[in-house]
Amino acid sequence: MASLWRGEKRWVLAMTLVCFALGGLLAVHVRTQQLRGATEVGRQTSALTWLLTDTRAQLEKQKEETERLRTRVAEYEEEAASEKGLIRLMMDERRNSRIALGLLPVQGPGVELILDDSTMRTGGELGGQDFFVVHDIYLLQVENELWAAGAEAVSLNGHRLISDSAITCSARLIKVNDVSISNPFVFLAIGNRDNLTSALNIRGGILDQLRVLEFQVKLTPKDEIVIPPVAIATKYEYAQPVTKEAEP
Repeated sequence: MASLWRGEKRWVLAMTLVCFALGGLLAVHVRTQQLRGATEVGRQTSALTWLLTDTRAQLEKQKEETERLRTRVAEYEEEAASEKGLIRLMMDERRNSRIALGLLPVQGPGVELILDDSTMRTGGELGGQDFFVVHDIYLLQVENELWAAGAEAVSLNGHRLISDSAITCSARLIKVNDVSISNPFVFLAIGNRDNLTSALNIRGGILDQLRVLEFQVKLTPKDEIVIPPVAIATKYEYAQPVTKEAEP
């Protein structure tokens, strides 16, 4: 009986040891799996963190590059606008200079003035019949009043008048730029029609004086006037542009 009890006791002890061993193995397995899972999660987290960091860095670089390109484009646009503006100013200046020199035909609003000899005939007490014909001095006075009133272009009998134009009288012949012209004398002037008309009609002005002496005067505002260029452009033989080397 005692031997049987001892046999059962050894069997229970063996089973207990086996159970403890299995429990230990199970615990080790579970712990191993937990550690493996934690390691895997850690690896995934590290990978995601690195990917996020790298993406942010790339986005920051792209942002910097975009900003750099935007700044460069703005600089190009500014340079282009400045260049275009400079070219436009140069072209405008060139055009204005050519107009002032009479090298271009021009058109615009203005006035037409027709002058002819007086219809008054009184004999010799006022200086003879020459007193009642249009003289070069009258034409010069009309030209000066037109320029003073703001005319931008003027012609006389189809001849463009510019800064060095000359209206002269030789052997009772009136010449414009050394070309003889005859009456009626027709001025065309481009500018503000009201200003030109008011200036020519001013009391005591040249037209007022000519009307008193019954000179034939016809002043007409025009919506559109065409003035031709000078027949022969002025050539400068002695006057030359000043260069930086020649400046005092």
